Amino acid sequence: MAVARIRAFRRTLAHAAAERTVETAHGTALLSGSIPAVYDANYLSVETAVAAARELAAEADATLEDCFHRRVVVEQGGVGLAGDFAELGYALSTHLVLAHARQPDRRVDTSMVREVELDQLVPARTTGMLALPWGDSELARQLDELKRLIAAATPTRYYAAFVDGEVAAYCEVRSDGRVAQIEDVEALERFRGRGLGRAVVQHALEESVRGHEVVFLEALADDWPRELYRKLGFDAVDRRDFYTRFPHPLTRLRLRTPRLELRLPTVAELRALFRVAEAGIHDPREMPFGVPWTDDLDEQRFVSYHLERQPPTAEDWSIEFVVFLDGDPIGVQSLFARNFRSERIVRTGSWLGRAWQGHGLGTEMRAAVLTLAFEELGAERVTSGAMKLNPQSLGVSRRLGYVETGTGVVSPRGEPVEHVDLELTADRFHSPVPVEIDGLTVDGMRSLT
Repeated sequence: MAVARIRAFRRTLAHAAAERTVETAHGTALLSGSIPAVYDANYLSVETAVAAARELAAEADATLEDCFHRRVVVEQGGVGLAGDFAELGYALSTHLVLAHARQPDRRVDTSMVREVELDQLVPARTTGMLALPWGDSELARQLDELKRLIAAATPTRYYAAFVDGEVAAYCEVRSDGRVAQIEDVEALERFRGRGLGRAVVQHALEESVRGHEVVFLEALADDWPRELYRKLGFDAVDRRDFYTRFPHPLTRLRLRTPRLELRLPTVAELRALFRVAEAGIHDPREMPFGVPWTDDLDEQRFVSYHLERQPPTAEDWSIEFVVFLDGDPIGVQSLFARNFRSERIVRTGSWLGRAWQGHGLGTEMRAAVLTLAFEELGAERVTSGAMKLNPQSLGVSRRLGYVETGTGVVSPRGEPVEHVDLELTADRFHSPVPVEIDGLTVDGMRSLT
């Protein structure tokens, strides 16, 4: 009986907190587009897994195009899916659902715990997030916004343990009046080992059992808090299997100039970028690219090309930064290398929708990747090139200090066209605009240097 009530509570809350839901053949996608980086706010929920992992992953791909991650939650656990999901790049994390069934083995002092407002927890939550290898201020903001969505969907109370007036540990209790869920139990790292996690959960439990028929929480099956919760009187009654395909660390990389942001795109953003290309990049009577890809535009082929080229994973790498202006994609600035560790040479290429040409944006976007190449990755030379009939591209290169190293002939449409080869060395580069680089991690591009 408790299991059914817990499942109903969780399902109702998840749907109420979601900004949007999409029914699929085998589940429901719960989506919150305002916080796309939060896995727990954007996932495919499957009550009972009757479909193969590949089918479920395809549904996640179709519904999570606005996100870098993919997540499928099998709400009642599934058998035989882990191996197939692993082949698709998904990792399994099993959550045990624990219902309160008996008195704690002992009681500890909870005098340092009191009820607080969510805003009182935000500084501590942000501190904890920034301490994580993948943590940043934007993710912390999105996680706090998830808390507000949940609080708007169901009454939620917050409890914190204080040490010398500072929040040291905290948790929350979500309620529908009869069922309560204790969630988000956390102790800040420098306060761990003092029993504060137990104290804050015990206090939340004592407050909850007085007015609720069922009290439950969740714990990772392979993590130590499960034993703490057992001592507090919780028993495992159900399980949930989380299959997650995590985004590459490079999706956190941001290059910013005064007007632009360069980063990897989501699938939805690639579709928007295709529409920019479709609207026109150049005079159709001329072909400024060595490969005439604009002559035969196809959305799915365009999207697949970009997905296959990102992100770099070896010494021979390429990355297609999408260029965003006011949040909208307007072009591409690529950076690629061969034998980079030994040669320290990279090459650039780019395109910009015709509506945004002639405003100096080409110079800004190239300056961004040149700053990355020279100042962060340790490149010694950058090469590029352009058709003689493409004075705009040649002008950008010359403004940034490139020099001509030779000419050649290419035939993108079967007719010979003169091509100019260009080169820029680190000592000649001075960015004409300030460039801010965030999210360059050791497990991202730094691992290639």
